[in-house]
Amino acid sequence: MNLAVPKRPVTNLIFLYPSFVHKTIPAARRHESSARRTTKRLRVKPNPSFAPPITADQLQQHVVFNPPSSSPSPYQTPAAFLPPSDPRRSLLIQAHEHANPYAQRNKRLPPPIEKPEEKMYHLKEEEITEIHRLRKEDPFTWSSKKLAKKFNCSQFFVAMICEASPERKAQQQRALDEIKARWGNRRRYAREDRQKRKALWGRDE
Repeated sequence: MNLAVPKRPVTNLIFLYPSFVHKTIPAARRHESSARRTTKRLRVKPNPSFAPPITADQLQQHVVFNPPSSSPSPYQTPAAFLPPSDPRRSLLIQAHEHANPYAQRNKRLPPPIEKPEEKMYHLKEEEITEIHRLRKEDPFTWSSKKLAKKFNCSQFFVAMICEASPERKAQQQRALDEIKARWGNRRRYAREDRQKRKALWGRDE
């Protein structure tokens, strides 16, 4: 009797033997053995009965300081929680002196980058009257910037002692309206939102 040898491997013909496959190939199962599930199950909160009882007076009179689990540092521990003999107090003082080298009384400050402006009260009544006259006669030529430069004072002082004429205000408003007309939707919405935020500042909202 001649035996016919199949050309295909035997492993490809296992589907012809369902009982054999069921016994030899185990079914895939998902077990709850991952690290995430294990640690989650072990994270059990302690029972309140294990903690010492705390009265209402202790809750109101004591302060809880629970720093992170790290090496002690004078930058993290407040001085109020350090005992008087703790060496970290001296380290904390040295750290403050190193961080603020000019906090000492006898320490000289570095020279200023720009010369500080000093307030001057040199204008007399005649000069203030002249500012009013020039501003009233030709507000378009004598702007607050030109008057401040002529009389050696600030623009804020010029605006404080004399107000612009209605014609000058109308011209500035027309120039501002022309600029706003060229705005896009994004800039217009941003400016409107800014005005809303400023209005809410006064109401603390």
